[in-house]
Amino acid sequence: MNAASNPDLNQRKTLLREALAASNVHDFAPLAAALQTASEEERAALAKTLPPSRLFTAEGGTARAFYALVALGKPKLAAETLVKDKNKTNYLPAALAAGRDRSEEWILAFCDELAEVSGWQQGQPLELALQLQAARGLFASSARYVGRIPYFLTADLDRKTDLKKSGQHIVEGLQSHGGLPMHAFWRFFEIEGLGSDYTLTDYQSPAWNAAIEQLGQSQSGFRERAIDASLDALLRDFSARNILWYLQVQRVLQPTAQEVAARQSRYLAVLGTQPSTAVGLAQELLASALKARALDTNALIEASSAVLLRTEKKLIKAQLKLLGEIPATTEQRQRISQVVEDALPSMPADLAEQARKLVQAGDSSPATQPATKPTELSNSEAIVIAPPRSTPLPGARPELPAIESHEALMALLAELLEGNDRGADLPRIFDYLARHTDAALPHALEQRAAQVIGELWDENHAAPQRLLLAALAGKQQPGFKGYRRYVVARQGAPDLPDVEYRTNTGTTSSYDPASGEMKLTETWTSRSGYQYVPTNSATALLADMCKALQQARQAGQAFVAPTPVPAKARQWQRQLASPGQGCFTRDLEVLGKGPKPFWIAANAIPQPASLHERALDVSQIAPEFTFRAQEAREQAGYDAIVHWAAWLLRDNLDTLAAQMHPVLCAAVQVINVRGLGPLLAALGASRQPPAQPVYSALALAASAKMAEHRAQTAEALAQLAAANLLDPEAFATQIAAHLADEFALAGRLAQTLGDASSISAATGLRVLQTLGALLPHLLDADGKPLTQASKLIELAARLSVDYGWPLPIPEALAARRKGSSALAVALRTLDAVTPQTTPLAREAASALS
Repeated sequence: MNAASNPDLNQRKTLLREALAASNVHDFAPLAAALQTASEEERAALAKTLPPSRLFTAEGGTARAFYALVALGKPKLAAETLVKDKNKTNYLPAALAAGRDRSEEWILAFCDELAEVSGWQQGQPLELALQLQAARGLFASSARYVGRIPYFLTADLDRKTDLKKSGQHIVEGLQSHGGLPMHAFWRFFEIEGLGSDYTLTDYQSPAWNAAIEQLGQSQSGFRERAIDASLDALLRDFSARNILWYLQVQRVLQPTAQEVAARQSRYLAVLGTQPSTAVGLAQELLASALKARALDTNALIEASSAVLLRTEKKLIKAQLKLLGEIPATTEQRQRISQVVEDALPSMPADLAEQARKLVQAGDSSPATQPATKPTELSNSEAIVIAPPRSTPLPGARPELPAIESHEALMALLAELLEGNDRGADLPRIFDYLARHTDAALPHALEQRAAQVIGELWDENHAAPQRLLLAALAGKQQPGFKGYRRYVVARQGAPDLPDVEYRTNTGTTSSYDPASGEMKLTETWTSRSGYQYVPTNSATALLADMCKALQQARQAGQAFVAPTPVPAKARQWQRQLASPGQGCFTRDLEVLGKGPKPFWIAANAIPQPASLHERALDVSQIAPEFTFRAQEAREQAGYDAIVHWAAWLLRDNLDTLAAQMHPVLCAAVQVINVRGLGPLLAALGASRQPPAQPVYSALALAASAKMAEHRAQTAEALAQLAAANLLDPEAFATQIAAHLADEFALAGRLAQTLGDASSISAATGLRVLQTLGALLPHLLDADGKPLTQASKLIELAARLSVDYGWPLPIPEALAARRKGSSALAVALRTLDAVTPQTTPLAREAASALS
């Protein structure tokens, strides 16, 4: 190719300048000639000669500006600038001509960006993306691009349109542009998140259902492929929310018994997936295949175990029904009996009665037989359960090794700086800095520290990385002044001290019928500011420690590292008090109305001053309730702060638990509450018999809204039981108090206690004893069972059978043994238990001795 048809870079620059000198801004041919066959490297260099966004700014939405933008710009810049054209010019011809000559990599990236900017009433970007792909024979298949296709195909579709016409509209859209949208359609089944797309599952769901039905009837091979694709999607470990549309596709296509049988291995595999909706669908379809005698019944029996061990009653009941409908051989009946028997210990009591009908006589072990016929063991096997410890654990507490090198310190600081929870290492860091007063940050770490500190600019943002790194870097940052409350000056009332008020101006408008316009009717002003509330919270103590470190380093003085607070025996009293408000009055609304539980210590120091005195202070927990709860939801690095507090109060965990009650109450009401992980780890690792506030904290944590927090609580209970520090009576007292005041939830408690009991035999026994002490408190003031009290009684019945440990049933509960309710069944099971020494009981006794 000669120079004329393939000019070098300098020649292209000359041609570009000549093209720009032309007066016709709607003719992009001169630009096209200058850029023809240019490589991506050349285009990047030419973009410096002709910055595409600058031309667009100067000329607006002209043809050559659009051409230059796509021919020279980067994908993101080009896409975002195209949609800024206020005149909504048709840029497709120029943009398409320019884009066709870009590299495949650039075009696919551009398609992603076009999808990103294709919002409401913005169909043109995706139209351009489709035309570019068709022109170059490419397929864009990224999640960003594919995720916009459902809306693009229905953007101009009125939901009032006849469903048949709506479905046909989508079908035509899928088949347009050479079938490119259909190529993206099959990616719907592979990309996580598309299964919960709002357009597919809600807004235009009926239209999409109609389209799938029409395609299944008219397009050869579509039905089979769609059944396979949606079935495979159910096996991709997507969340329950992210499989909604795949379930929808299956129900629209309604696979026949033969179609299910042809895919039975995959439908059986769905039984083992997590989402209950997927399991329920598989059960329905497998039932149809079983009825048609088209199913491998041996495979169905083996796959049933996963369902029978679940917690959802509906699924367990359906699976038992499936097993009962199998035309089983003798060998299969024995296998069904074994599968069901293995699952009996974890089944709810009412379903266990139904399940035992499938267990063949003579096959049951003592632990899974009906409690009315226990296996009697000889008296020589009688066991004695040791009472809970009443003294601290012997021996020294395990300590983390001291930091011995500057490099090790910097590695920890680097992790802390990036937001990693190194709270447990804060004491070691302070110890090293007290021993090495000249420790300095390397240049790279200091620069990164300055960047992070700059991002955490709010003076109320007490992130540990900001506090510590600012001290080490010598940065003059506003100190933590306390909790911040928004206040508005009231007319006639004096201004609050220490509040910097600002004047705010606002207006009120109303509609004027005469002019048809909004007219200003009032201008008003208000004065507001922030008041800082002093606090002795862990955040404040850590902030003050970092401030002391900075002052010592600046003055060239020795820094005194903090030490844990010595153990202090305290007398505690539980109180219900109205919680104080937070920064804004609305903060308290999400945490529930009414009084909250708090713990007051007798003989408290009136005005605590030292670090240790302030760390023991619980006098302001109620007034600071919302501040502390919101801090756990919003404060970056809060886990590290709680780690620090847990170390400081490691010999006073009752105080730590009392201080954390606002956080625990919040965790019962809402999700995404930080700090519970390190708190529960500290409570579980206690070396002292827990006091009342600790059991109160564990009862609240066992009712937390997040499953993760409940699992952490179960682990903490298991740790305490393993050390024989878990006192069932004391624990039950606090659970009962919180249940009575509706701070704890019986259903969640049952799940947490059940999880804890499965960790070890010792924990299971202590949980059983706790439930025994709790039984008299499961009725309200009117003598009615508390909400979901049956869950706790079901757990008590199951554990009572497992350990051969009868529990006395209070008279008020015993009166409710009649009937078929879950509560009645559980009470009858519990009432039928007779004393026996089971393997679990022996194991628990050995562990606790």
